[in-house]
Amino acid sequence: MIRSRLSGSLDEDALKLTSSLEHDRHIFKYDILVDYAHVLGLLKVGLITKEDAKRIFEALREVEKLGLERLSGEDVHEAIESKVVEIAKESGMKMHTARSRNDEIAACLRLFARDKIIEILSELLELRKTFIEKARQYFDCIMPGFTHLQYAQPTKLSHYLIAYHDAIRRDFDRGIEIFSRVNKSPLGAAAFASTPHELDREYVAQLLGFDGLVENTMDASASRDFLIESLFLSTSIMLNLSRFCEEIILWASEFDFVELPDEFSSSSSIMPQKKNPDVAEIIRAKAGKSVGYLASACTILKALPYAYNRDFQEMNSLLYVSMNECLLSVKTFRKMFSALKFKEEVMREKASKGLTLATDLADLLVRKGVPFRLSHKIVGSLVKKNRIPPSAEELIKEAESFGVKIEVSEDELKEWLDVEKSLERRKNVGGTAKEELERMIRERERKISEDEEKLKVLKSRIEERIKHLMNEVERVCSGKG
Repeated sequence: MIRSRLSGSLDEDALKLTSSLEHDRHIFKYDILVDYAHVLGLLKVGLITKEDAKRIFEALREVEKLGLERLSGEDVHEAIESKVVEIAKESGMKMHTARSRNDEIAACLRLFARDKIIEILSELLELRKTFIEKARQYFDCIMPGFTHLQYAQPTKLSHYLIAYHDAIRRDFDRGIEIFSRVNKSPLGAAAFASTPHELDREYVAQLLGFDGLVENTMDASASRDFLIESLFLSTSIMLNLSRFCEEIILWASEFDFVELPDEFSSSSSIMPQKKNPDVAEIIRAKAGKSVGYLASACTILKALPYAYNRDFQEMNSLLYVSMNECLLSVKTFRKMFSALKFKEEVMREKASKGLTLATDLADLLVRKGVPFRLSHKIVGSLVKKNRIPPSAEELIKEAESFGVKIEVSEDELKEWLDVEKSLERRKNVGGTAKEELERMIRERERKISEDEEKLKVLKSRIEERIKHLMNEVERVCSGKG
């Protein structure tokens, strides 16, 4: 433990309280990468010799093989550095030149968040594909729509699934935007005021696949909005998944709209007839935890003065857990949703339940020249009298009781209150008409292809940079550089 100006060792309980080693396994590989890049940066500007760099790299390789579980220290940074010094002796003591644990941990966290965002976005793309594939599969499936969880108007399952897709698509777009702010290098900031040693910050940033610098060195050390944004991304995704899971749970009960896949369900320990939606319920619960992680991180950050405070450490584990749980939840939800079977006959039968065509009846009166608010009252009166759907004669008489004269035939009324025709009349942008549903699906299939290419470019750029970093390390170790 680094205690240069302190005497004695840290109290045993204080060490337990302040140690982050238990959670640091999440950034062990990133700390090694940061060390590789930092040493190459020191070598480039002449702060260490090639022989020093070679010895440090060889020590870092041994540390990689050992793994964090075989190291000891207050945190991952100290544990790695201590072992490097033990192996590389005096050369190892030079590794931390022109660096603080402040910019080092910020870099590790950004690398972790960056990679997790890419993994999550990859899974979101697959989930988006699943929603659109299901929308095509159940293109003509008619079902009831709900407001306040009450039967409201008829709709189509394909329309429902496109709405699901669009919520996830916005999360994908958020992820791309957040990535652009996360993928900046804080290295070279040192504690917060930079260092008198001349560094090439851009060179080190490029080695690690960063897309630029957090320029102001105090901002680089003190900022944690990248962590908050990453937590928010996870939380937003989990909130959407939770809403979808709630529907699955409801639809698998009295609604009887879906058949749960066995591999994503459980049985009761006492009631043999039960098929429980455990996976959906656990994802729903994890969404609550994700909200808690975000709230905790915001509360920790809200009153911290610039620059570094040890409080930051308590935010790190929130990031690791939240993003990992989000990734697993998206992956599992996608597989569950893909295996879900919708009961088309049941959904169609219930599409007219609960007077779902009452609004259509009011719209028919509007077509006859009746102001909508008055037509709403006329239909509301028929509902009170339990005369929905009415005969043409009943509708005419009810309108007359409100001082309105209309003409309507039985055939016209029957056509207007036909569920399929009702859906086809909704031809506005984003509506339920077949032509509009087909257009929406095609547009989303095109956008998914574009987003796949966008993500592919991001991933390949980072992979190429990291490959170059490791080639530079190998060049130094082999004595070719």
